[in-house]
Amino acid sequence: MAALSKKSTMLFAAAGLLAGTGPALAQGLKADVDPPVIEHIEDTTTIRQLAPTNTMQGTRGLPQTASAEALGEGRLVLGLNGPWYRQAKAFQGVPNAKADIFTGIGTVAYGINRQWDIFASLTAWGSQNYAASKGSGLGTVGGGVQGTLPFTPRAPLRMGAQLSVFNGLSDDPINKNFADGYNYFETRTGLDVRGLFIQTLVFGNEGAALKAHFNEGVATSMESGVEPLMLLNTGLQMNVPAAGLGLELHSRTALKDVNFNTDPLWITPSVQFRSMYDLNLTVGADVSMSQDRGSDPTGQVALRALEPYRLFAGIDFTFDTQFEKRRQEKMEAIRASAERKRLRADALAATQKAHDDSVSAALASVQVDNISAQNDALSAQAKSDADRARQDSISLAEANARLEAEKAKRSDLENQLLNTGMLVMDAVYFETGKADISINSKPYLNMLGKMLVKYPKLNIEVAGHTDNVGSDAYNMSLSQARSASVTTYLVSQEPSLGGRLTPHGYGESMAKADNTTAEGRKMNRRTELQVLNKEALREYNEPTRSAGTGTSPTGGTPAGSGNIPSQPAHRDSSRTGSPVNSW
Repeated sequence: MAALSKKSTMLFAAAGLLAGTGPALAQGLKADVDPPVIEHIEDTTTIRQLAPTNTMQGTRGLPQTASAEALGEGRLVLGLNGPWYRQAKAFQGVPNAKADIFTGIGTVAYGINRQWDIFASLTAWGSQNYAASKGSGLGTVGGGVQGTLPFTPRAPLRMGAQLSVFNGLSDDPINKNFADGYNYFETRTGLDVRGLFIQTLVFGNEGAALKAHFNEGVATSMESGVEPLMLLNTGLQMNVPAAGLGLELHSRTALKDVNFNTDPLWITPSVQFRSMYDLNLTVGADVSMSQDRGSDPTGQVALRALEPYRLFAGIDFTFDTQFEKRRQEKMEAIRASAERKRLRADALAATQKAHDDSVSAALASVQVDNISAQNDALSAQAKSDADRARQDSISLAEANARLEAEKAKRSDLENQLLNTGMLVMDAVYFETGKADISINSKPYLNMLGKMLVKYPKLNIEVAGHTDNVGSDAYNMSLSQARSASVTTYLVSQEPSLGGRLTPHGYGESMAKADNTTAEGRKMNRRTELQVLNKEALREYNEPTRSAGTGTSPTGGTPAGSGNIPSQPAHRDSSRTGSPVNSW
């Protein structure tokens, strides 16, 4: 009796300690269980209000230097640009001195998807004080396509290529010297094809960034006797919240007779003002750096390739035709994040419940021990036959009570695993496309590892599943890697689990829900525990021994069972009661 009283006192103290540490445990789990939202959610509001800087053809970049950044899926750009220059001197193949030449360039560009853009342009020109028979008209109609490599948005390097065609509509190309004039592609009489390789370095974001653009290409004309041209453009761009500042260097020279000094060579400083309503205003100037070719008494050689300067201004309207779709995707991502937080809160509540169940089980154990002590005192006063019968009853009652107490100690997770042979690990998180276990998942896995150690006869498969985003092979590899990662971590925490856990990836082959919805895909991305030898579950859910043997299905001996005498071999089976769990 004294020993039992001492034991009861110790159990009451342990129960009090558990009750006192419960709030601290819950607070610690709450601090660890909330991981950050791993998925990248694009700020579509910023994209809509702050349009990128554009070229005179409507693609992204500086006025005459293309960027390897794509417009973006669904982005439509309408532009109108107006260059002007005055002819300073008259010589062979150019307008007369003091003639003012105006050009109007209308453009439209559209982002087909994240890598491909298309664009088109139409040019018209006019003049003042021009002594030609026709002082205005159409220049060229052009169009093309630009493709960019699918670099990640966070990478500083972009690369792409551009192919465009210009068909001349003008009876008077204004500047009749081979590759001379700022407006070479704007007022043509023949057909020209231009190809560019484009590279861009980006440091920062669209609101505040430093960018460097590099264009290398070739232009060839279908006109007879016109040699192919080598085109080189370089631009340095600095974005501030309301403007894009640019400085460009351009060269256009014969591919077979390169002459950077006297062929067209010019720099272009520019400013593109960006409003908060997808509207850009551009002003800039082309300044010649070409050297004069020298005098020619016959007038057959052009004096110089470019006039001293040309001014231009333009306006661009940008429309995001996919804005509503992107907004819906963002809202769906926010809802998914809220759902993950709810599931983590449910896991926290389950942990708290398991703690409360442990306290209740400790108190129940104290009551069972007190009843046993009273029965022992009564049995000592009975005769030998009556003592044997009463001892039999006490032993059976104690065994059943012990089994019931052990069942009461089981958490919801243990009950789910032992009753169904399957457990969804809904608090295990991975980064998108990776198999690394989030640090916030480790307390949950530690708890599962300690739980699995209690049932050494179970052989368990760690099954990984994915949704249908990506190829079958990719999803199968990702699910196998995630299941292996969970298995390795559990064994590292509980080495006794080695040899009992088997990783297996199923990819998207065992979907539980409809993959066409975000909710369905979320349910299909899961990691599960599956009991492989389900016949062993019976040992943990039904009594597999006589009440007085003192042996539990886990292979151990329950606390206090050494004080229970063995039952007689002729015990009446009707007294065993209904089956109970024994660990």
